[in-house]
Amino acid sequence: MKKKILLRIAAGIAVFLLVPAIFFMADSILGNPLTAKIAKGKALEYINDKYGHLNLEIKTAVYNPKDGSYLISVNSGASMDTHFFISYRDGEIFRDDYEVSVLSGMNTMDRFCTQYKKSLTPLVQAKINDVTNISVMPEKLTKYDIALDSVFDQRLVENVDIVISCTGGTDAEHFSDILKKVYNVMKENGYAAAKFGVTGQHEKVLTELRNIKPAHIESENLENILQQAIANAEYDGITTFSKGH
Repeated sequence: MKKKILLRIAAGIAVFLLVPAIFFMADSILGNPLTAKIAKGKALEYINDKYGHLNLEIKTAVYNPKDGSYLISVNSGASMDTHFFISYRDGEIFRDDYEVSVLSGMNTMDRFCTQYKKSLTPLVQAKINDVTNISVMPEKLTKYDIALDSVFDQRLVENVDIVISCTGGTDAEHFSDILKKVYNVMKENGYAAAKFGVTGQHEKVLTELRNIKPAHIESENLENILQQAIANAEYDGITTFSKGH
């Protein structure tokens, strides 16, 4: 009888100790709901003071366990490209990326790239069965003078990198055929790009080629150029990565 009582007491003590431990672990991973509310309140004061003219709203506050900060998302109901993050820790706002995300044009360019991909992909896949995906990325170190909230126009984003994912082979002949076909579809529909990449997977082999320029694709020797790049890992600026051979 005494043994059962002792076991119950021990179990009660274990639960008593375990519950705070669980809450502590949850706070260390997910953050404290009260602190998150305080962070959002502090962020609201901050945006009203610094960006009162922008009609901004606080959305979410996500805890970062690495540095104990809260990342607070902010957006505007009047501007689709006005959204950014504010960082809060220990009672203070210590960073916001309004200038980097909004004023630099990065949000606008990201939206244009998304629309570019959405518009181009079905045009390509309607004619080329082996193309599984098309990625559109801003070219590095390129400044885009596109006004905030501009209506999408592919002619404004010709300095992008296009990466084509395909099946059917990883040899130069196949890649050459894919690149030329995609390039022709783009020209027919008013799309352009500064650089191209192609990734092919066949059985266990994966091959990636990057930094292919339009001049390469327009060349009659494209297949040979790609073959040189594949064989030597780099040729005429084109770089190659392969695994599974």
